Amino acid sequence: MEELRIHQSPWRVLLLTLCSILMIAASVFLMHFHRNMFELFAGWIGILFFGLCCLAWLYSILKEWLMHRPFLTIKDDCLICQAPRKMVVNFADVESFSVGKVHDSAFIVIHYKPNVERQKMENASIFGYLFRSMNKQLINAHDSITTTGLSMKAEDLCNLLNKRLKQANIR
Repeated sequence: MEELRIHQSPWRVLLLTLCSILMIAASVFLMHFHRNMFELFAGWIGILFFGLCCLAWLYSILKEWLMHRPFLTIKDDCLICQAPRKMVVNFADVESFSVGKVHDSAFIVIHYKPNVERQKMENASIFGYLFRSMNKQLINAHDSITTTGLSMKAEDLCNLLNKRLKQANIR
């Protein structure tokens, strides 16, 4: 089978970047015309927060465009996610994929085999352990991949991953 590459929507990322730039401008305006120390402090916090968000979004889109690294790469034997950290999900370790929703956000939920799930929890750092425990409570699985802003719908992506999972298990 061929390798599939799924990218983030560049228009969504550029829109988020533009909104961040507008919020930075509003924070500068707030700092310039502040009447008390709270407004000055809020302006600095706004500049720092939205400045970091803007840099993160620009980095993600430039990484895809310039380095040709898609957000998701689906191969015959694994799934590679280039989120803030690179995550490789081997199909041999997975029981199934499903779609999970938290409010309006959709996720691909990864259901690992019990022995793999136990091993991942044992190998996780304290922050990884807390993150996986929170995921388990929210979506009933330890790992998930966001589908917000991707060029493919969550249900279609889930069906594709389950199809690839069946083909990998046949071999």
